[in-house]
Amino acid sequence: MRKIVLLALVVVCALAIVHAFFMPWAKASASATKVAKSLSNSATGGVLKNSPFAGKFLRGLNKATDKISEIGDIQIKTSVRGYDIPTLINKKTSQVAISIASIMFKDAKDLDKKSMLVYLLPLLALVCIALGVVGLKNKIALIVMAVLSGGIAAVGLYNLMTVNLSSLPVQISIEQGLWQTMYAYLMIFIIGIVWIVFDMKEVKK
Repeated sequence: MRKIVLLALVVVCALAIVHAFFMPWAKASASATKVAKSLSNSATGGVLKNSPFAGKFLRGLNKATDKISEIGDIQIKTSVRGYDIPTLINKKTSQVAISIASIMFKDAKDLDKKSMLVYLLPLLALVCIALGVVGLKNKIALIVMAVLSGGIAAVGLYNLMTVNLSSLPVQISIEQGLWQTMYAYLMIFIIGIVWIVFDMKEVKK
């Protein structure tokens, strides 16, 4: 009965990971005036610095900024869900997706290819369920489940807790979906360890 309860807890955690894949993982928020200032700096300090286009661009930008100031600053918000990340990175259409992938993988090299590994998170959660089922009779499956879930949780939580969000290209906040994924894997690891300990005690008896 104890093993069935532990297996049920693994299933709940795995389903939480699958559900989190469709939840927001990161959210960015920036003011319209801040974006306008960034564009202005790019025009005056970049390759357009001495071109006739720069002056025309800045005049138009200043008019737009003045209009924004009249009605109050506007907050630009966007969020990215887990399943969106590989598509957005390959299209290079979202700095939020690129930033969150950079947090997860640390090294930005070949980020478009690495981002595909995101799809493994819900799949490996289902693998943990299968390992739990096999673990009802085979302790090795429980060890594999504990190592797998523990490794994902350790790397993921370490990266999330040590990242300097202020250094990212856009100002983002980590949302519930990604936290839920990592903590659910941590719970599977803890359940696996408890399960192994119980099995060892039963063998000794």
